Amino acid sequence: MGPPGIRRILVVKLSALGDVAHALPVVDYLRKEAPGAQVDWVVERRFAPLLERNPGLRRVIPLDLKAWKRQWTARDARREAGEAVRNLRDGKYDLAFDIQGNAKSGVVTRLSGAPLRYGFDRQGVREVPNLLFTNRKIALQPEDRHVSQKYLRVVAAPFGGRFDLGALTMDIATSPGEEELAGRTVRELAPGASPVVVVHPGTTWGTKRMAPEFWAGAVRVLQARYSRLGVLLSWGSAEERDEAVRIRVRAGTGVELLPRLSLKELAAVFRRCGYLLAPDTGPLHIAAAVGARTVSVFRVTDGNRNAPYGPNHRFVQAPMPCTACLRKRCDRDAECRESISPEDVAKEMVSLIGEGQSA
Repeated sequence: MGPPGIRRILVVKLSALGDVAHALPVVDYLRKEAPGAQVDWVVERRFAPLLERNPGLRRVIPLDLKAWKRQWTARDARREAGEAVRNLRDGKYDLAFDIQGNAKSGVVTRLSGAPLRYGFDRQGVREVPNLLFTNRKIALQPEDRHVSQKYLRVVAAPFGGRFDLGALTMDIATSPGEEELAGRTVRELAPGASPVVVVHPGTTWGTKRMAPEFWAGAVRVLQARYSRLGVLLSWGSAEERDEAVRIRVRAGTGVELLPRLSLKELAAVFRRCGYLLAPDTGPLHIAAAVGARTVSVFRVTDGNRNAPYGPNHRFVQAPMPCTACLRKRCDRDAECRESISPEDVAKEMVSLIGEGQSA
């Protein structure tokens, strides 16, 4: 158990999509370690749907930080920001956990008014000014390689410091309507198919992307293995939709584009299909959170740190000496992309499908 008198807890994890999903085990941890506490979570508005209706949270507090910064001279923006600060203060939090570790999350944590404000120490923060706003600095341990372990190290500090990531659950709550839409969509686009694999090729960094030929090649390998395979292509922007169209053309029959979906609808589709192929991208972590089995491709980021955690997930890391370089531009980008073959990821997906069918 934690410190006596802890009744109201604030989690500060503002962004991004994948990072918010990575932090979901925190909710289950607090439910177990502080069963009587009310837990709120403050997050950027565009990612709030991941947390809405989560039974472990009392409130989800969405902030429009980017809009307020961009429109700060406008009276409405200042008024909305002021209301958000009052909303935070009204929480009367006993403690707050800043598991973002940058300057803006530090400001939000301080504005919460919580007397105990836990965050990363100097070696763990993403931006040094964050240290000004927390008063309990938690050191990461050598075993905290995965990002979810890093978040839990901070949150576990007042509860004895112990946690087992593998024993914690996570989920994204979807409505009956969203689940019904997912079921209808999968039945219409992949009638009678089994298994059904979703491919989400889109990601924000060019150095994380794989070519359409790569994903089409992986699909063709799976098609040769499973005569009733269904493949659905998910996307989130016009550019990603164009990319999905190119994959469909190259992959042949049995491959269909999903319609535009909200985050919750996409989560419901992932849950229904049960399998995902993707690079390091936010939807990969949504799929993992709802229980889909995933195979992911990692090039400039470290799969040991960022890939979905657990036995139902596999990742293929680029076998380059400079892999996990975190570079958004690189002269060896094409070489890095070509260092991973479609057969590499297809082989891992075949293994996962086999485990899923025998479970």
